[in-house]
Amino acid sequence: MPRRSDATSGKPAAGTSAGAAPRAARIRTWVPLAIALVVVTLAVGWFATHRSTPGPIRPGACRGCNILLITIDTLRADRVGAFGGPPGLTPTLDRLAAEGVRLTRAYTSAPLTLPAHASILSAVSPPVHGIRTNGLFRLGTNLPTLATVLKDAGYRTGAFVGAFVLDARFGLNRGFDVYDDRYGETHGNDPLEAAERRGEDVIKPAADWINGGAGGAGRDGSAAVPAQPASPARPWFAWVHLYDSHDPYRAPAPYASRLPPYDAEVAYTDAVVERLIGELQRSGQLERTLVMIAADHGESLDDHGERTHGVFVYEATMRVPWIVWAGSHIGRAASDALVRLIDLAPTALDLLGVDPPREFEGRSVVPVVAGAESTPRVAYLEAMDANLTRNWAPLTGVVSGGYKLIDLPVLELYDVARDPRETTNLVRNEPDRMRDLKVLLNDTSRMLLRQSPRGERGTLGAEATRRLQALGYVASSAGAAPRSYGPDDDPKSLIAVANDLNRAIERFDAGERAAATSSVAEMIGAHPRFATAYAELARMQRADGDLPAAIRTLEDAARGGVANQRMMTVLAGYFTESGQLDKAQTILDAVLADHPDDVEALNSRGVVASRKSDYAGARRAFVRAVDLDPTSARAHANLATVALASGQLEAALPDLRRAIELDARSYDALFNLGMALWQLNRHAEARPYLERFVREAPPRDAEDVARVRALLQKK
Repeated sequence: MPRRSDATSGKPAAGTSAGAAPRAARIRTWVPLAIALVVVTLAVGWFATHRSTPGPIRPGACRGCNILLITIDTLRADRVGAFGGPPGLTPTLDRLAAEGVRLTRAYTSAPLTLPAHASILSAVSPPVHGIRTNGLFRLGTNLPTLATVLKDAGYRTGAFVGAFVLDARFGLNRGFDVYDDRYGETHGNDPLEAAERRGEDVIKPAADWINGGAGGAGRDGSAAVPAQPASPARPWFAWVHLYDSHDPYRAPAPYASRLPPYDAEVAYTDAVVERLIGELQRSGQLERTLVMIAADHGESLDDHGERTHGVFVYEATMRVPWIVWAGSHIGRAASDALVRLIDLAPTALDLLGVDPPREFEGRSVVPVVAGAESTPRVAYLEAMDANLTRNWAPLTGVVSGGYKLIDLPVLELYDVARDPRETTNLVRNEPDRMRDLKVLLNDTSRMLLRQSPRGERGTLGAEATRRLQALGYVASSAGAAPRSYGPDDDPKSLIAVANDLNRAIERFDAGERAAATSSVAEMIGAHPRFATAYAELARMQRADGDLPAAIRTLEDAARGGVANQRMMTVLAGYFTESGQLDKAQTILDAVLADHPDDVEALNSRGVVASRKSDYAGARRAFVRAVDLDPTSARAHANLATVALASGQLEAALPDLRRAIELDARSYDALFNLGMALWQLNRHAEARPYLERFVREAPPRDAEDVARVRALLQKK
């Protein structure tokens, strides 16, 4: 009886929480030169044919229009020509900016993908929606979003995202008829290990759905969602998220050979945007579509010592390009007034003639562009990841007028209008302004915190703490306990440590394993509350085959009170892998007591139940995981193996097929599907699956490959 899966075989399937696998390579599809040339051709064709005579921007100017929201991950404003970037790098964005509205002083709320997008869609700041970093939070159900509002207004709604960090499990899928996050399963236990897909693979299902075709393709390219007929009487809202300019920078040809790595990704993404705009033009929908394009945040590129983003709130990561285009419906304009990405959803609704919900914090920028608003706006900024995962000082800030205040143990004040690179700290030079902005920040923070957080915090609360204390763990989460912070806790003092960890990870993945592991262990000795270092050290130890050491590392983190929900789920997976099922179950039950919707913990809990032959309990856990994340290949595969273990071969087939559809690399599901069909004497149907398993299965499956090959040769 086939029982290859993390649920029954004693060996965790790739990507399950039953054991932290080595860090997976990011999923990339190399783009042939022919595709790149097609993109260029489309760009020339659209630029040559599109003309518009715009009218003035005003509320309701795009009433009844479709809306296309394109968010470009990690795009610096100074890489877009229309925003002061080099000429020729972003011709598509430059053209759209020239023909529409260019907002040159737009600020994101946070320099991380999930919090920033939560603010874009919900039009509230992070303290209100409650998502303060990637992976540890889920958007609650009691806040309206741009999608829920437009769906209620009669729009059909579809989202097409490029990376795991925006997976449906994090709650941004509310209000979308289709939420296409089929980028491929992650491999490993860290939700921040983002599987991703190239921009061209994001826009294909998006264009198909926009034009009334299937609502998103499966991970193997097959249709996954029923088609919805297009109707001129029913407008659509499509959100397209492009992740390519995020680290690591691996642009396809010919961009990679012509430009520096980051710029190559930016140029490629611009070409992808042009390709999508070209699709709308050819289908006759462009002229009745409102197009909103914005970066979620920027990239430091070593400014202020930060290699990528997430730690600081300097201009490189917080000031973002924002373009509004609607052909002849709105005028051409540029505004250098301060606006926020929380203003994007209200602006879209204002132009579409749809009333915004009262919960929206942001305000339409239409009056700003039209010169009819006199009250200046204030931009609240925060970067909380280092506090939550490393126990560094929390970072908040505010931009008002031409000045920015950053509230840290070492306070910072910049005249960003005159000093955009923030090289001169004016705290001592302008004490009155510093005090005024500190009061403004405190008032803004209190106002935001008075509103109940609407996110579901992914850290460990009272019930989990009580249960885990029974195991001798302090069981908290990094940064959860309030304390005073001094200059030594300031991220400016610690950014070098984060860079050292990144270099150690790169060295480990490049084969310098012993030196990298030793380096991370030394970091923990020097910075015992650096939660990310514990997680990475454990990953390295397990990858080297030292599972007991990996368990000890995460137990040290738990006893020290720096282990978060994700780390405890990984620890439970290690215990499962080592056969310590009771310990694993205790930890997972504690996590799920606080967070019953944690998909990773549910998958792991189902594995433990299966290993204990509690198939009813395993099925309950896997069914819940599938309900929460229908695109989880491993949840479907695990659910199927429970049926297989009970001898219900026919019942297992739909989930096995779905697992393979969602993740073409789900070789355990491929094996089980072929063997189940063979067992049912459906040999002709089984043969293609088994032959594919023989061709594609990785070396770890050599024994089963030989078994299947012998089986096929008999028939």
